[in-house]
Amino acid sequence: MHAPPAPPEADMLRDALELAPDARVRPLSREPLGSGSVTGLEVTDPRGTAEPGTRTTGVTYFVDTSRRAVERETGFATGPSEAPDARVWLHPADPHLPALAPVAFADAASVLLARLGLAQSGPPVFVAYRPGRRGVVRVPTATGDAWIKVLPPSRIAQIVGIHSAFAHAGIPLPAIHGWSQDGLLVLAPAAGAPVAEALGDAEALLDEVDALRRRIAAVAVTHEARTGLKRRLDWYASRLGEYDAAFGALERRVRAAWREAAPTTVIHGDLHFGQLFQDDDGRLTGVIDVDTAGIGVPADDTAAFLAHAVASAVLTPAPRDGQVWALARAALRRWDDEAGRAQGFRARAATHLLGHALGAAEMREDERAAALLRAAASVIDQPAGTLGAT
Repeated sequence: MHAPPAPPEADMLRDALELAPDARVRPLSREPLGSGSVTGLEVTDPRGTAEPGTRTTGVTYFVDTSRRAVERETGFATGPSEAPDARVWLHPADPHLPALAPVAFADAASVLLARLGLAQSGPPVFVAYRPGRRGVVRVPTATGDAWIKVLPPSRIAQIVGIHSAFAHAGIPLPAIHGWSQDGLLVLAPAAGAPVAEALGDAEALLDEVDALRRRIAAVAVTHEARTGLKRRLDWYASRLGEYDAAFGALERRVRAAWREAAPTTVIHGDLHFGQLFQDDDGRLTGVIDVDTAGIGVPADDTAAFLAHAVASAVLTPAPRDGQVWALARAALRRWDDEAGRAQGFRARAATHLLGHALGAAEMREDERAAALLRAAASVIDQPAGTLGAT
């Protein structure tokens, strides 16, 4: 694999900030958003910009070409106000997530939690951030961690409704401490221990996962799941082709194995073992991150589970990686049945792996990216027993 030319957003940012010619602009991430993309860029410019007092050394900016409307700009934008051609903001001032910047600071988080009867006992920690989509902040409190999810205001009511529907169906989700229309959702910790910390018998875990999937299928929601996997395949393919000259052959294999399938049931939308919690006997006691749940293709959940297991196995050092590869092989054997093949299970899993590979390539982790592309190729048409074999 090789590094492609700097993305055009880097030049856009240089012009917008009037950076010195020798300023360093390092790409951090790039992913689709709306009708365009959002690109994270780290700026290092010891001499500053033409704007007096502007601090640009080792800070992260985002360049957004999604053309999505926001209630208020938090940086600056070009083009029409209702759908700017591009906008630039300094993290964490994400205009799509107006509640993100306030909760990123300890005092604001403390005030928010105090209103919910929670006493903060430590500084907030960013756990996850997808620009324009969501942020997750963990805050220690006197009674355990509070998890603050920051979401687009337009989605918060639906997500609270999903939590209510899942809870009504008896699916164990973390309790909601509170939420607000500006996009804040404050959750209690999930019950039990993370499955990822103690992977046990693979078949027993998959039995539990299938039981959970059956319960999710009975949840009373009517909107579509937010997976968008086919659209993401197009995005991953366009970007990976810039990194790997041989990628075209793999892309053709993925597309040949893809099967369109009508949504048939309620799915989680992003199901993997990192979302699951269990008791000492290996019984599932909790599931998190149901924001994407809705009516969708069942293979989207099984494919996400398989791909996450493979990506985790690639990252896990020996000898523990053997357990994770065993789970991935068991998942491939179990769900590569007639129904899975009709829904393009393998191609959907490979698509997820292309996304993982692109993330690694964007971070210049060439060895991991290459390993993930090899795994994606193996998932497409190799026997389950060869998955992860060297």
